[in-house]
Formats: sequence, C-alpha cells, structure tokens
Amino acid sequence: MSAYRAHNHGELMSFLLSLRPRFESQEEFDIFVLSELRRFIKDLHSMDIELTMRPNFGGQPISHHSVTEKLAKH
Repeated sequence: MSAYRAHNHGELMSFLLSLRPRFESQEEFDIFVLSELRRFIKDLHSMDIELTMRPNFGGQPISHHSVTEKLAKH
C-alpha cells in the first residue's frame, strides 16, 4: 500500500490512513487496509456494484505475468 500518493486522497483512503497510528508496523497496516478493501468490495457487490482487485506480484507490472502478453511474444 505504500505506493499511494501523499496528497489528494479520497474519503475512504483518508479514513484508512487516519487509522495508521493504531498499527505498530507498515506491514500490519497494509494487511488491515487490504482486508478492509476486500470487505468494501463485498459490500459494494451487495449493492450490485462490482470491482475487481489484482494481486501485487512483488512490484512487477501485471503485464509481466500476463499469459496473453507472453503468448503474443512467441
């Protein structure tokens, strides 16, 4: 989660960032934020709004792991 901009956050992210002092480490905070975002996505789904999350592959762009892109290279 540390890739976020230091300004101009939306209301949800501002709220989550305000809770940062409750956590002893950035790793604990990141786990909390990811968990809350997953719950938020489920809540949105119950309102017929669908979002998807893509996994973080160690900072590499998702295209690095894309089967479609790999097939296109051959």
